[in-house]
Amino acid sequence: MEDEAVRRLKEELTQKAIERSRRSDMLVIYQKWCKACGICYDLCPQGTLAADEEGKVYITYPETCTGCKICELHCPDFAILVIGEPRKAPKAVEKQGKINQGS
Repeated sequence: MEDEAVRRLKEELTQKAIERSRRSDMLVIYQKWCKACGICYDLCPQGTLAADEEGKVYITYPETCTGCKICELHCPDFAILVIGEPRKAPKAVEKQGKINQGS
């Protein structure tokens, strides 16, 4: 009886952690709509998004999202919604992006 309750609690906490990784102050990801095409995380200039083990998008670094809407505008499944106001990228991320682009 207690093992079942502990198992259910663990599942619930795991699900809540997953849901937190699908939402930030800037982005909402509708996981059920995502078909794991990879367009959003390939185009994200800040590296905010990544793929999970199924190839579906999740938020890795929510604080780096600038609200540019590239992910939202290119998602063929309408699985991403940018809800925040655009903001400047943090300095460290800007430098990292320039290095990754070969500049």
